[in-house]
Amino acid sequence: MCWPTAGTVDAAAGQGWPGLWSVLFTAERAVMALVQATSFAEGLDLIWLAEDLTDACEDIRVRHPGEVSDATAADLGPLPADGDLDSARQTVAHLIASAIRRIDELSVVTTDPSALLWLAGSGTSLFAARTRLVTAGVR
Repeated sequence: MCWPTAGTVDAAAGQGWPGLWSVLFTAERAVMALVQATSFAEGLDLIWLAEDLTDACEDIRVRHPGEVSDATAADLGPLPADGDLDSARQTVAHLIASAIRRIDELSVVTTDPSALLWLAGSGTSLFAARTRLVTAGVR
């Protein structure tokens, strides 16, 4: 395996809004590392995925600045030259699944209507993002 497992990153991320931000940040950085190691066509698809993850991180940072200031920012670094792209994609897919799970957990305890709407929209976007990840480059 070229990167730590998604479970290791997930466990270190913590709970709540900071944990969600941390997992999304790590996934976004990992996707950008994948862009550097893939074909042009696949890279374009991955760039869209990274944009979605970046937007979600920024939204959380703006909506919950105090909580996110305590979040762990983990960057898995570049893929090694002999890195396994399929394993790397699976790591990112698991990170996105972790973010979806965290969104679901937050939606149970959040009472703010605007936050609930954001969580619903972001969860939907992440399902689509995960689909783009596993189908990147497929034409």
